[in-house]
Amino acid sequence: MDGDGAVRDAEFPDLAELGDIIRAYSAAADELRRSHELLQGQVAQLAGELRKKNAELSETVLQVSSLKNFLDGIIQASADGIVAIGLDRRITAWNPAADVLFEFMDRPAGPIEGGFILDVMTGPCRDFAIVLMRSLQENRAAARADIRLAARFGRPRQFSFSAGPVRSRNGDGGVVGAVLILSDLTEMRELEARANRQDRLAALGEMAAGVAHEIRNPLGGIDLYASSLRRKFAAGSSEYATCGKIIAAAASLNRIVTDMLTFARGRPPQFRQARPGQVLRSAVDLAARELEARGARVRLEMAEPDLPRLLDPDLMAQAALNVILNAAQAMEKGGTVVVGTASEPDGGFSLRFSDEGPGIPDRVKARIFEPFFTMRRDGTGLGLAIVHKIVQDHGGAIDVTDNLPRGTTVAFRLPADPGGGKPAEGARPGTEDG
Repeated sequence: MDGDGAVRDAEFPDLAELGDIIRAYSAAADELRRSHELLQGQVAQLAGELRKKNAELSETVLQVSSLKNFLDGIIQASADGIVAIGLDRRITAWNPAADVLFEFMDRPAGPIEGGFILDVMTGPCRDFAIVLMRSLQENRAAARADIRLAARFGRPRQFSFSAGPVRSRNGDGGVVGAVLILSDLTEMRELEARANRQDRLAALGEMAAGVAHEIRNPLGGIDLYASSLRRKFAAGSSEYATCGKIIAAAASLNRIVTDMLTFARGRPPQFRQARPGQVLRSAVDLAARELEARGARVRLEMAEPDLPRLLDPDLMAQAALNVILNAAQAMEKGGTVVVGTASEPDGGFSLRFSDEGPGIPDRVKARIFEPFFTMRRDGTGLGLAIVHKIVQDHGGAIDVTDNLPRGTTVAFRLPADPGGGKPAEGARPGTEDG
């Protein structure tokens, strides 16, 4: 046996070395297997951590998306116009309110988001674009300012605007764009003006009542003495004519005093169901002689059906008559006064009067309802003040706008419920006038 083994070793001298290699290979394979198993464990651990991170990232993305949608919803629902631009001066946000507000300034139609700011905001809008770009360039907020602009149509509108840079939220605070916020203050300013005017009217009413009371007594004496004196002179004499002038002047002054008392004291509306169209027709009938004398015509544009409304038909007819006569007087060479009714979106209604006169300057519109303010030499300045009081006592408001292409439109905007939900004084809901 030993002899045979020695023979084999002699015949295969590399077998011992090969055995060593096989044993080394087996050891290396075992080590590699252990490393592989260890690596698999680490990979599984990393895969678990990655799944966790992916879940956290997905949750973060969902939260960011939800927040973005929430912020987009706020921007879209905002009553203020919001315009944002990026560093490249291209529009990144433009909400519906901005579209409406800038439409008043004749913004050209075309693509908005993604458009270059100066290509989208042209004409009267260009000033706002410059403010926005300057805020971006100078990295500072623009001071809030109010501006009054002529609208594309209708009455001028008053805006408030501000602009400021938009900064990154990733920690470095770098500027990534700029935002402009535009607010329409027209209605708020009008409400403030009406409140201020009401305060002035209340003070003037008290003063007018006191003045009228002090004037009326001696005025009656002047009329009495002048009438007695005229009877002593022959008709046709200069003395008789002079007394007649005194009596006429006293009568004119008495009308002014009466207007003052009507304005100062008036009477509360006696509300009842009446048809606005019928009220306006009554006012037109009363104005017929004056309209004919001035060569003016009336065109009726009544809403149908002429539903009964809760109002004081006598006072409202008086207010309508005053405005119709003013419209006829404004048209020196004659013309057409359009008188009509319309339903309002809030459930109320309006009485409208449009003339073809020269119009009313903007600086005057705010004052025409003030007592004693008049642009006519023979006017007392109390007629429209009384109109304003009547409409106000009905819980309404008066709008004065341009009647394009020429003239003025006066609208009494009246509520469906002049009592504001409370029983109106003197109201008789169950009856209808006329």
